[in-house]
Amino acid sequence: MARLVSEGHPADSDSVRLLRQCAELCELNARALQKDSRLARRTASICVELGSQVARTAWLDSNAASAGLARDALFMARACRLLLFAT
Repeated sequence: MARLVSEGHPADSDSVRLLRQCAELCELNARALQKDSRLARRTASICVELGSQVARTAWLDSNAASAGLARDALFMARACRLLLFAT
């Protein structure tokens, strides 16, 4: 997220806020997976949705650095989607 801010994204922008939420949710997901919790599937599902929202928001942003953010968010959403089928 620091990289995004240094590339010109405002710290309070939608894409940075959503990315921060994704990171926090992925951390919760990792903990839930370690505990073999039923919560793991739900957090993975939310990770997919948030990653998709970040990608969509970044793609529509006029900032040139947003294309990289959109790509990274799509990679994260795809990785979380795989977790849905693993749990």
